[in-house]
Amino acid sequence: MDQRSFRQAVLLLSGDHAIAILRAVRDGQWHLSSEVAKRLGIHITTASKFLHHLAELGLVERRPHDSRTFEYRLASPRIQIEVDLLDDSGPLRESIDFYVTYFQTLFERIRRLGWPSVEAEMEHRLTADHQELRHAIFQEMIAGSNGGVDRLRDLVAVLHRDLWSICSQTLGRATAERVFQTALREAVDSHPDTAVRCGLTRPLEA
Repeated sequence: MDQRSFRQAVLLLSGDHAIAILRAVRDGQWHLSSEVAKRLGIHITTASKFLHHLAELGLVERRPHDSRTFEYRLASPRIQIEVDLLDDSGPLRESIDFYVTYFQTLFERIRRLGWPSVEAEMEHRLTADHQELRHAIFQEMIAGSNGGVDRLRDLVAVLHRDLWSICSQTLGRATAERVFQTALREAVDSHPDTAVRCGLTRPLEA
């Protein structure tokens, strides 16, 4: 289990009703979350969300009951969690997701402004002039912690400066600043925890 999943597991298992729900499904039989909720006298949403998240972490088994619901079971009455303290790639993957949102929003804002020539030039720079950069970012993602978030930020900054140059020269500095600030704000809103934890809230240098 990576460190991010470990944090999620700790939060789940320390919540209200966590132990009671686990005990309700420890017999090795399949159970609906509605059955568990009724037995424990808790809201069905509480049981359903808890079991759903545990299944995503691989701590309980899940199978479809019908087209809308699932059944859950605990294969063993003993839960064992192993966390890989050498795996620091979680924040890197999260940061990549953050920057994907950032650049997607940036392109969408340019498109809304009705500047197809700017959008076309930005796409050309991204697909043609920055092939080596995209390869380097991909390698960072595959390599995991090699260089970490700071290295990723440096790589992205190269592309960012190029796109900023195109926008500021064509749209004007004030308009370009609004577009880039909006893209950053939306990326932060979409990934608030990652943005704060990985130091991504500050703008990239133009």
